Amino acid sequence: MSNRDVIRIGIVGAGFIGAIHAAGYAHNPRARLTAVADIRPEKAGELAAKYGLKAYPTLDAMLTAEKLDAVDICLPSPYHREAVVKAAAAGLHILVEKPFALNLEDIDAMIAAVEAGGVRLMVAHVCRFMPEYMVAKSLLEEGKLGRPLFFGAWRVSATPGWSWNNWLLDRQQSGGTIMDLQIHDIDLSNWLLGEPQSFYMQEIMTPGRLGPAHVVSNLTYANGAAACLEASHLMPPSYPFTTGYRLVGEEGVVEFMSPRAGEKQVLVYRGDEVTTIDGNRLPAVLAGDPYTEELAHFVDCLLTGAPFRVSPDEARLAVATVLKLVESFSRGNLGSN
Repeated sequence: MSNRDVIRIGIVGAGFIGAIHAAGYAHNPRARLTAVADIRPEKAGELAAKYGLKAYPTLDAMLTAEKLDAVDICLPSPYHREAVVKAAAAGLHILVEKPFALNLEDIDAMIAAVEAGGVRLMVAHVCRFMPEYMVAKSLLEEGKLGRPLFFGAWRVSATPGWSWNNWLLDRQQSGGTIMDLQIHDIDLSNWLLGEPQSFYMQEIMTPGRLGPAHVVSNLTYANGAAACLEASHLMPPSYPFTTGYRLVGEEGVVEFMSPRAGEKQVLVYRGDEVTTIDGNRLPAVLAGDPYTEELAHFVDCLLTGAPFRVSPDEARLAVATVLKLVESFSRGNLGSN
């Protein structure tokens, strides 16, 4: 890394998450967003006009014309490998959206490309930058909950209808609800408890609709802890996006439920005491936004050489866990025939 104090970044993919990332970089004086690439000229042009960027129809065109330090890949999951390999070969550092990929072969190819190119890569598991989950991690690391016993988490929403060509509803492209949505809580569970040792998943779908699903996954860990995770893309349009968790330790419990109104609160139960952590007592994130915090962390680590909060191996483990859960469901279905 040079002695410059600014990272020049190009975004690949100007859809929903690309727009969120562009807004996040706009808050960061150490990031200079310079270009955007998208095969849809209207989308690239819209983002370019809003932030004063140059627009390109492809990643190749952007790499040829621009002098960048890093790329932020916000493409549908099946296109991650090609974009990461090209960026690494060009000597650029990489932020790539979750999931890392839909299979381990693509992930291992990306890790090899990054190592060969001498560049760094972070996968954007944004929940690790959300204050409500940062609290749980801190309490666990500080020993205030004792040995972890159980992690329960839920993440439910209406069926997504905003993705390009509805790719999120195509299981071949998104990996289904477990890979697109529940992987957030799978990564968090592994972050808190370690590497899972056993896997059991149930998936329920509306007959005749092979895309969205309701998923319940159970994991056990080497330290004896267990996790039960629920995710759904089957809620009606009137149902609000809802998340929450409960982390149980031998000496305490920490709990969060996303509010329908008001500010976030995390409750900590130890003995006869209940502590409410809210407002300014939650960990601060830039602009009050975890995406902005995540992107600032990526930029700062490139400038300082500090390790990323999410390593490639940890992001790989999240995908590997999904695949083992899906395999458990497939085995169960075969056994019932």
